[in-house]
Amino acid sequence: MTRSRLLTVWAALCLLGALLLWGVTLLDLSFAGHSWNDSGPCPYSPADRVRYGLGGFSFFCGGQRMPGAHPSYPLVVAALVLNTLLLWLARGRGEQARRMGRVSLWALLLTLGLGWPVLKGVERVQNDFLAGGEVVALDTRPALFSARRCEVRPENGPCTQVGRLTLPNPVAWGLLGLGLTGAAGLRRGRP
Repeated sequence: MTRSRLLTVWAALCLLGALLLWGVTLLDLSFAGHSWNDSGPCPYSPADRVRYGLGGFSFFCGGQRMPGAHPSYPLVVAALVLNTLLLWLARGRGEQARRMGRVSLWALLLTLGLGWPVLKGVERVQNDFLAGGEVVALDTRPALFSARRCEVRPENGPCTQVGRLTLPNPVAWGLLGLGLTGAAGLRRGRP
């Protein structure tokens, strides 16, 4: 297999990997932050506290950790680290490999270097928001964290005003970066 064909296959695998990882993270995060049965600390309830970090996402209800590991962020970071390392080792294979390596490195720096501090800030803001009222819903997706809480509830009545909070999830940055790495490898160089 020629050098350019190998890198083109690698680029296509990056695109496929980004799509597959998107599916994995979507499934993982769709069930995050909720108790879907009557076992655990808060049956059929959303989480009232979160912890986001390099080890993944954890959700708490009533001071107890809810079951389930949510490793979307470390999975995406690990894929970017591995891809960047392999592309760095292949940089002698030509401009196509160097171009893919640069995109992968930028994606890694954005997802890890900026994403981790953003996660810590999102954790703080979201925990403050969740502590400010009755939690109605907590949704986590690869691109966004969102929460809703009841702001005004008359005595023995339904909630009349719902507050909403939506914040970015750096998992999407890594998935986009992996896809862009593949796209950079498929782009034809100048003659």
